[in-house]
Amino acid sequence: MPSGRTHDIVTYALVPPTFILAQWYWGDLLVSAVSTAAMVFAGLMFGPDLDVYSKQYRRWGLLRFLWYPYTAALGHRSRLSHGLVFSTVFRVLYFLVIILLLSTAALYLRQRYLYGAPTTIASEFRQVSEDLMTIWRSTDKQYFRAGFIGLWVGAAAHTVTDVLGSIAKMIWKSF
Repeated sequence: MPSGRTHDIVTYALVPPTFILAQWYWGDLLVSAVSTAAMVFAGLMFGPDLDVYSKQYRRWGLLRFLWYPYTAALGHRSRLSHGLVFSTVFRVLYFLVIILLLSTAALYLRQRYLYGAPTTIASEFRQVSEDLMTIWRSTDKQYFRAGFIGLWVGAAAHTVTDVLGSIAKMIWKSF
């Protein structure tokens, strides 16, 4: 399995082709930048190795607690963490659920204990959900598609690098 440094080098090497292909496809500098930034983010911090104590995992610093359940639930290189098709979808959904739950809890605690306002977890959950839906409705979907494709490319590059590294290791051992 390639090292974290190798994965970082692959990520940085993919910046120019990612941006060029995004620019060719969308023809918009901002959308291309979103896609490229998402690819770099996936390669450095949001990729498949969040299922182990890895360089990606450690880069989250004090926020790495967000990934404890993910790490505990998934075996390394499982289809949900390293699969080419669903792993990025799974990570995005996981992250959205965690953000939704933490935002709900933070708003509830703020309203209830800081402001002394009567509230419930359900009402704060509805508020956060409505706010997320407002963001979804008011943002051009092209940016979400570009961001998701960038996240997918960054994760796919990681997985492909792992597979090629494993193949190279097997070939090397056979000599």
